Order: sequence, then C-alpha cells, then structure tokens
Amino acid sequence: MIASPIIQFYTKEFFEELARRLNEDEDWLKWGQDLNVRIVCSAVDIGRAFLIAVKAGEVRTSEVFDEMPAKFKLQGKYENWVKLCKGEAELDKLIRTGRIRLTGSMPDLMGMAGPLNRIVMVARSFPKTF
Repeated sequence: MIASPIIQFYTKEFFEELARRLNEDEDWLKWGQDLNVRIVCSAVDIGRAFLIAVKAGEVRTSEVFDEMPAKFKLQGKYENWVKLCKGEAELDKLIRTGRIRLTGSMPDLMGMAGPLNRIVMVARSFPKTF
C-alpha cells in the first residue's frame, strides 16, 4: 500500500484534498445532494482565504481573496483553524467565543450542522502538518 503524502494544513493542496475526499464520502453524499452554499474560510493573520463551494452536493475549493462574496464567511487566526482541525475545539464554540468571526446568519449556518460537521470530520481525518 502506498502511503498518502502529508499535506501542509491551510494550503491549496489541503483544501483540494478535502474536496476530493468529501466528493467520495458516502456520508457526505447522503446529505449533500440538495446542498448549495459558498463558504469563505479565512486565516486573517496569514492572509489566506479559501472558498468551499457546494453545488448540488459537489464540493469545489479554491484560494480566494477574503472579500470574495459568499453566503457565509468564517474569519479567524490560523491557530484557531488548527485547533478546529486537530479536534481541540468545535466550530460553534469558536464562533460563540469570537475566535472565529461569522459573517452571515448563525441560525442558517447551524441549520447546516450535519454537513458542516462532516466537512470538519473529513478535514480531521487525513494526514497533514501544521
């Protein structure tokens, strides 16, 4: 068996791998078929932002400017994204404590709790360096 290469967290390669894995994930396919959403995730202190675009369940990602239009924007320091991806913190708590700032409707975002949780769980599931 060939070992998966270890990907650097919060890079174009990381988000591409996340999209690939979600698009092949059985649990994601159950929830995502009717999902259409654009989420910009931004690590403000390192100047990197990525769009997670879901259309009819298909996930695509790309590196973008923080100002990219999206239904939801999540902005936080890199260290908080690391905590989320390592499982040391959960997204809703990071938002409630102001460590990640949400632009968009919190009730609408929480209405997508199942798909959001799956994105986080898949992001946590593969090897990466921080």
